[in-house]
Amino acid sequence: MAKLRLFPTRDASARAAAHRAMARAALFSDSSTRTRLKRYNHHTEKARALEEQAGHPLHVVYLARSATRLEIHAPTWQDALRRTGRADACLVEQTGEREFEVTFSGESPRVIDYRLHYGTAAAALRAVLDYVVHHLEVAAGAHGVES
Repeated sequence: MAKLRLFPTRDASARAAAHRAMARAALFSDSSTRTRLKRYNHHTEKARALEEQAGHPLHVVYLARSATRLEIHAPTWQDALRRTGRADACLVEQTGEREFEVTFSGESPRVIDYRLHYGTAAAALRAVLDYVVHHLEVAAGAHGVES
């Protein structure tokens, strides 16, 4: 069954502007000072979050060792990887049914195009994440550093 929306969706910057207007209106409403401040703070916080979301695209990042999927709003994919604070963070984009493009090591980026001929998309994703872990372990062994 199709989901019916009562209000059309707007972009994040338009919603942020609406919340800023609601925050200003809350200051002059016919309520107690405590209630007006509470509403003002709620709408300004919501507007800030929406503005941040509007300014930065969403990046799908995986932690290769645990296969944990994270969605991070950041200006660039390198910033998205840095925000995780993990060496095994990698940007994953599905390019086909069992095909993935994985980018990792933000300072000296590596890109892997991976296609699994048999199996599921989940198996292909796990295989490419295992390859990233293997590459990181080999690179750490070559430099004498543990990751």
